[in-house]
Amino acid sequence: MSGNGCLGVRGGLLAGLVVGLLACDPYGAYCEEAMDCMGGNEQDVDACVVELEGREEHAALWDCDEYFDALFECLELEADCDNDYYTPDDSCEDEQEDYEACM
Repeated sequence: MSGNGCLGVRGGLLAGLVVGLLACDPYGAYCEEAMDCMGGNEQDVDACVVELEGREEHAALWDCDEYFDALFECLELEADCDNDYYTPDDSCEDEQEDYEACM
């Protein structure tokens, strides 16, 4: 069980459990959309999620998690299929620079 309390959903309601688990996977939807754009498969989605979770943990070790979170939020908002799920026109450049400076 992870330390962030994601699986702390009580009760037997399947809907509550599903909502609780979706809230605990901030990277799943992003990675699925990215792999759909790039022609990836389920293993690619899983690898994407694992990579982002690792980056998040590494950022937390250096007290840079707020910068990682800001960068990921920007990527979620700005990434699209037209750019192979990368951000257009360096729209997350400031967040990237802040994250890299902290790390």
